[in-house]
Amino acid sequence: MVKRIFFAICSLLIFPQLNSYASNEITLYVALDGNDTNSGSIDKPLATASKALEVVSILKRENENASIKVIFKEGVYYSSKPQMLSSNQSGTKCNPVVFAGLDRNKVVFHGGSKLDGNHFYLCKNKEIQRRLPEEAQGKVWVIDLKKEGITDYGVMKQHGFGTVPEPAPLELFINGETQTLARYPNSGTLKIGKIYDKGSVPRVGDFSNRGAEFGYEYDRINRWKKADEIWLHGKFSHGYNDDHLKIESIDWVKKSIKIAQPHLYGLYSSLYDDETKLMEKPSPFRGYYAYNLLEEIDQPGEYFIDRKTGKLYIYPKTDLQEAEIEVSLNESPFFSFVNASYIILENITFTCSRGLAIFINNSDNIKIDHCEFSNLGTLAISIGKMYQNNSRDFYPDGSPDLEESVEGNSTNITISNCLIHSTGTGGFRMAGGDRKNLIPGNNLVYNCQFFETDRINHTYSPSISLQGVGNIIRNCYFHDLRHQAISFMGNDHIIEYSRFDNVCTDADDSGAIYTGRDPSSRGTQIRYNYFSNIEPENKESSMAGIYFDDGSGGMMVKNNFFYKVGNPGHYRNFSAVFFHGGHDNIVDNNIFFKCEVAIGQTAWNDDRWKAFLVSPLMKERLRETVDITSRVYQDRYPELKDFFTNIGRRLNKVERNILLQSQLASSGDYFLRGNFSVDDFGDSPQHIHYDALKKYFPDIKPFPFEKCGIINDQFSEDE
Repeated sequence: MVKRIFFAICSLLIFPQLNSYASNEITLYVALDGNDTNSGSIDKPLATASKALEVVSILKRENENASIKVIFKEGVYYSSKPQMLSSNQSGTKCNPVVFAGLDRNKVVFHGGSKLDGNHFYLCKNKEIQRRLPEEAQGKVWVIDLKKEGITDYGVMKQHGFGTVPEPAPLELFINGETQTLARYPNSGTLKIGKIYDKGSVPRVGDFSNRGAEFGYEYDRINRWKKADEIWLHGKFSHGYNDDHLKIESIDWVKKSIKIAQPHLYGLYSSLYDDETKLMEKPSPFRGYYAYNLLEEIDQPGEYFIDRKTGKLYIYPKTDLQEAEIEVSLNESPFFSFVNASYIILENITFTCSRGLAIFINNSDNIKIDHCEFSNLGTLAISIGKMYQNNSRDFYPDGSPDLEESVEGNSTNITISNCLIHSTGTGGFRMAGGDRKNLIPGNNLVYNCQFFETDRINHTYSPSISLQGVGNIIRNCYFHDLRHQAISFMGNDHIIEYSRFDNVCTDADDSGAIYTGRDPSSRGTQIRYNYFSNIEPENKESSMAGIYFDDGSGGMMVKNNFFYKVGNPGHYRNFSAVFFHGGHDNIVDNNIFFKCEVAIGQTAWNDDRWKAFLVSPLMKERLRETVDITSRVYQDRYPELKDFFTNIGRRLNKVERNILLQSQLASSGDYFLRGNFSVDDFGDSPQHIHYDALKKYFPDIKPFPFEKCGIINDQFSEDE
């Protein structure tokens, strides 16, 4: 009792305003010039988010129904530790707790540190000068990070396909632009030469952890003899996966490179036809570049950090004294919502961090609105997965298990009106709902714009990774992405009224929207979306707008518009909508305009399908993770009855689609009905002669382009 009285007296002494509120409406202010001993009023604001959360906890204990707003005044708030929001800061349905920037785009949460351009000096060290390329000598500037109080440069480790993303090491940004850790070549890739040892292959169960050895056939490498931590980034096996691998040693006589870590599939040559398997023959997508090299600072924008001395070297694009120079430091999220409810976070920019911006777990009714996320090392927002200190694991078939999550379920999470760009390995991980019982999560991503969300890991870094049951993506705009826009698994999701443009520019065997290898993931509807210009730069690349991979079925693709989408590529059968082995999918009432092929399929024969169903991975996904023989699944998806025993003919239904200057299909086994092909009913997506098409489709209506993508654009590309 004495402790409770003492706490109450102290709280009144520290926060004298708490006793003066006669109503339920309370507003606290936080400002850069504030003080955490202040009252939190507009004239006497607090100084930190941490103190604001502490005050909110006190207020909620005094009155759980209070309507509380925490307003951050204009400025850059440097964050050194995550702000934890839980039930102590939670609101109610009628009175959610609000954390908001006073003015949009003027309140910034910053996960790094700014460097003073005046502290850089021209590099004159003779030993360093000898290592620099001739064209950079006299143009490289240096700063001592240790003198700036920065000693943590992060950890450089293997990352890419087959590994769970981890926080990036320290990155450098100048005037908001990511600088390049010095590399060779400056663009394009080097060829993988003769394979002396492909290394261990985790994909087939070889976990002996042996790195590969391969030959090189260029002389530039001779300049790197003093470099002690060289990394390679590229595609070392297939065109759909990239990896970052460290050089263990270089044999200058043999002209070979030994790698420290194994690549998931082992390494294969870009040049020599030594392999016997079709998938392992020389590939136009295979190649790498070397980076983290002082010796390769040869053009403006390249930098290098000497991790032993703490010196940062930069060949700047601009006058450093006039520039805004930032380095990323934080590895933890800015905000973590755990066991939290009815909280709104809005009008805040999150930038310059090595990891996530926001983590959510086991929470409900959280809204994140009008926020911007940029220059982050991993993702912007993740539900249920930290992307930090994850263990590496594999499924029974040897494929990587990337879905380790924190226990808990999050529902009714809304992320709206946000801008997400220049993130390292994706945008949002949206998960929620109960898959065993098919209870929806009702999480929503609405009116958000994504681009360049694959800055560090170039493949399988989707703008949205969609998991769980019954979650929605609506009115989003995805553009300028190397690989996927949306990767999804789970049940009964809706992807609608969104726009996809210039996606999958540098990938093979993939699609703008992708799912695969789980026939229990069913019921998702992809409808009223506009896909345009999804054609790879490399015409050998096989690419789709929507890709149902490895036995996926039970999906609906309806009322979408595809313009210049898909490329058959080296597999010769990819298309705007492509199926690999799956069935029970429906493609209905779509418009395909100037698509080389609208529908494609690699049909599996009976033996392959039977072997697939009895594989350890399918036993796990179809009978353990969920049970497709349960009453819940059988009632929701009648086509699953006798799924294991009655193989039969496996068809996808394609009906009532309009094909304008597009071929319907090149391969596959379908139920086809009412599809119409014509060449001269329009010359652009917005100028189709719908009146003429009414002769064949009396009920046809113009496609609602105006409803696709961002509505009332809050973040124009010119901003």
